[in-house]
Amino acid sequence: MREALLLRIPLVEAGLLEDGTPLNVEITVANDVSIGQSSDSDPRYGVSDGTNFIAFETVDQGNYGGRNFFYPCHGLQATSGKVLTGKKVFNKTSPTQVAKFFPDLFVFTFKVDKSWGSCFTAHGFIKTVNYTKRLLLSKGVFLEVYKMHKTEKVGIKYMEVTVRKTGDY
Repeated sequence: MREALLLRIPLVEAGLLEDGTPLNVEITVANDVSIGQSSDSDPRYGVSDGTNFIAFETVDQGNYGGRNFFYPCHGLQATSGKVLTGKKVFNKTSPTQVAKFFPDLFVFTFKVDKSWGSCFTAHGFIKTVNYTKRLLLSKGVFLEVYKMHKTEKVGIKYMEVTVRKTGDY
């Protein structure tokens, strides 16, 4: 199955927040580097409202060189569900190679109310994205992880998620 859902965890219950509430979600993921260095592994990590999904796709080391030079992570948005549909990617490739090593750590930050996200790797790579999809926070907020196809491997050592309402406390 292509674009299959691996993990979906509710972070904020429906009805607790109003749409447009200032909200940051930070996801820190430690990877099994041996998988990203030797296998097809392009997981997508992000947040949704149960329908709209904003995320970053991480790519395995095999995608860093060759005909196209992929960034270690790039923005992605789609419609969430058992599989991703209506996928749109942002700034996937570079004119030159920007990475040589598969990162053991990614930090994704989403300013959910602004449809903005950033990806930071342990090697110092930074990527930011302005998404066109908006999450309706009144419908709830979910952490979601997808993989591209059934033969792909995903090696998550640990994942830490922080949800923080910004502005008024």
